[in-house]
Amino acid sequence: MPSLVVTAHTTAVSVAADRADAVAIPTSMTIDNEGGAADRVIRIQDIFTPSVTNGVAGPVETTVDRFRITAIVGDIITLSEEDLKGVKCLGALVVIGDAIDADCHISVGYKHE
Repeated sequence: MPSLVVTAHTTAVSVAADRADAVAIPTSMTIDNEGGAADRVIRIQDIFTPSVTNGVAGPVETTVDRFRITAIVGDIITLSEEDLKGVKCLGALVVIGDAIDADCHISVGYKHE
């Protein structure tokens, strides 16, 4: 199972790229905010372009929040596949924070299905 470690950032950081033949499913997430500057709100977002539908000939890229958690400063949060059950990204799986914090580390494991 692939994984990626990123830091909290206000620009979405790609964890798993969009695949036309699969959905990205987060299987684990660890947020290490032990040395962070403040409490951080971390979100998993799904970025995709819907298919052409009746009445919408030119759909635009869409961003949807799929999961949100607050990491208290000085804390480490570990989430399992059970904790993330039901979270699926139709397109790219990205992580975004409410502030830039080089000392708030986010590790996300994922699989494609």
